[in-house]
Amino acid sequence: MMACFNGAPWIAEQITSILSQEQVDVDLIIGDDGSTDNTILAVTPFLNDSRVRLVSSALPTGAAGQNFFSLIRNTPTAGYDFFAFADQDDVWRKEKICEACTALRQSSASGYSSAVTATWEDGREIILRQESRLTNSDFLFEGAGQGCSFVMAASFYEDVREFVRANSDLTKDLYFHDWAVDALARSWGRKWIFDRRSFIRYRQHETNDTGARASISGIIKRFNLLKRGWYGRQLLAICNLCRAANQQDPVVAIWYELLALPRSASRKLRMIQFCLRAGRRRRSDNAILLGAISAGWV
Repeated sequence: MMACFNGAPWIAEQITSILSQEQVDVDLIIGDDGSTDNTILAVTPFLNDSRVRLVSSALPTGAAGQNFFSLIRNTPTAGYDFFAFADQDDVWRKEKICEACTALRQSSASGYSSAVTATWEDGREIILRQESRLTNSDFLFEGAGQGCSFVMAASFYEDVREFVRANSDLTKDLYFHDWAVDALARSWGRKWIFDRRSFIRYRQHETNDTGARASISGIIKRFNLLKRGWYGRQLLAICNLCRAANQQDPVVAIWYELLALPRSASRKLRMIQFCLRAGRRRRSDNAILLGAISAGWV
């Protein structure tokens, strides 16, 4: 499932890389969110391939995550074995899907994500790997990596789809569909695979939705979102999602209680204590989270 918006410069190369996947049968559904450039023109030649389908929102959602939620709600399992997310501007290695499906088949995991290779127009490349060391509550603060690397077993995807269809009010304020999917997996006790190998050229450019955190623009954007309280609002939205998915989770209940408290020095202290025990997976990321709490941005 690919969400697209004004991706004309890159989308043809990405579609070609998806249709060129080896040792798997692939169908591609593209959700256009009201592109105003030549995206549809770039996609049109591929519509002669029976594996490709284009759908357009009657009312554009205005965000990549909401576009993906729309695709999830409207794409049934239909006999497929696996489902994957795709960005419009990446390039996939030919073995990407096969390796992910093999890893899922050989385990009891429901979801999979891999490292990605962030690439810039000047030739720079950095492999971005996720920290696989889980904490009791990391899913409340972050997802399982770049959503463009996500592959899900069909049974898990169908559970996600049913939940999203039944709880549209809980997803309307969420910016990241991939974070929500990972949060649901953890709330339901599902296992996740973190592959340290990279099968994606994760293209960086000035119109990236968020971009790699290794880039200056990505760092600046994340800092500004933190400062404006946007991240704090996303934390509450994810927490509400997890509460609906599993009302018995005591960790989620404690964090929700802390988020609901009036802002005070006591609230900051209790939040810091919570995150010191079980915050984000990577220690450097957790340090940033603690700093944001101390500054009153969460």
